[in-house]
Amino acid sequence: MKTTILFLLISISGSIFANTPILSLNQPQISSIVIQKALASGVEFTTNQNNYQLILGGRAIAKNNKSVAAQSANSLTNNLWTGENGPFVVSIGYGGQNSNSALSSNGVSYNQIAYNTRSGQIGIIVGDIIVKLKPYYNAVTLANSFNINLTNNFENINTAVFIVNPGQDIFTVTKKLSAHPGVEFAEIDVIESFPEAN
Repeated sequence: MKTTILFLLISISGSIFANTPILSLNQPQISSIVIQKALASGVEFTTNQNNYQLILGGRAIAKNNKSVAAQSANSLTNNLWTGENGPFVVSIGYGGQNSNSALSSNGVSYNQIAYNTRSGQIGIIVGDIIVKLKPYYNAVTLANSFNINLTNNFENINTAVFIVNPGQDIFTVTKKLSAHPGVEFAEIDVIESFPEAN
């Protein structure tokens, strides 16, 4: 009888927590605004077996960027939501993509951010596309075909890392790479957790 009760308790607790987001001490508190902007983007992608949704108007700016434009963009008064993730301030600007365009025109470097639907956390889109090539396919040829930049080529494991050029959409390029006959898979590199500083 005790075994049956214990089994039932484990089963119930397992089913209760099966869909509960995994929380990290290094992650910002997620609000309904983040989820709303992620759902509104309509841009979904899978990386490392995790499903992500692009967050409209979201950005990650390095904490060590002390420029006036970056500090202004990171201020609470200019954002719908603000948090931190490792070395970045992550936020959603009131002006959405327009505020991100203004950052670019002011010379502020930022990364896009995405919402992980499984973990409930924010990921930083670092700008790399990781591609697993089929045997005997050339990464340089692929870079030339898609007008993208090859940054690392690990020929012994048929894997290459690419970045897009200014004006190219990383999501569109990744989707096209995935459909290429010389590619096993192509994924956008996303980082959710950063090592704690000692």
